[in-house]
Amino acid sequence: MLKRTAGFTLIELLITMVVLAIIATVAIPGFGRLIEGNRLVSGTNLLVSSIKLARTEAIKRGTTVTFSSDGGLASGWCVHDGDATGDCANDQIRGFESPGNLTFTETAGDLVFDRRGFLVPQTAQTFTVAPNACASGDITFRTIRISPVGRTEIDDGVCP
Repeated sequence: MLKRTAGFTLIELLITMVVLAIIATVAIPGFGRLIEGNRLVSGTNLLVSSIKLARTEAIKRGTTVTFSSDGGLASGWCVHDGDATGDCANDQIRGFESPGNLTFTETAGDLVFDRRGFLVPQTAQTFTVAPNACASGDITFRTIRISPVGRTEIDDGVCP
């Protein structure tokens, strides 16, 4: 009698490989969007926590504290003592590096918080965080609004 050996035939192996290739083709673009979305959320959270640190330090210290980006947010930012005339090099409380692959825009330069945690001058400020390739309708951007009393709010939007 012939004894049959256990294993896969060549046809079974080829069909399995084709099915896996189809699944990978469908899953990989979605995974890329997931990574881009996580990068956007983490960049936004870093910026918001930096702004909140400046406000908290102003209240804790009982003096003005500034959130500043000397060369624009793309090159990083810092929280430092004093008003907007101070600088990150001499009066720095904490510095932050800008996350890569994100574009930051702001309505005004530095944010100055007084001893109560209110913005000086008391006008609302807005920041936008978006992927560098903000061109398709499925990639979102995030808008951060800081009220005159120093509270932050985050809204999502879709790239045009």
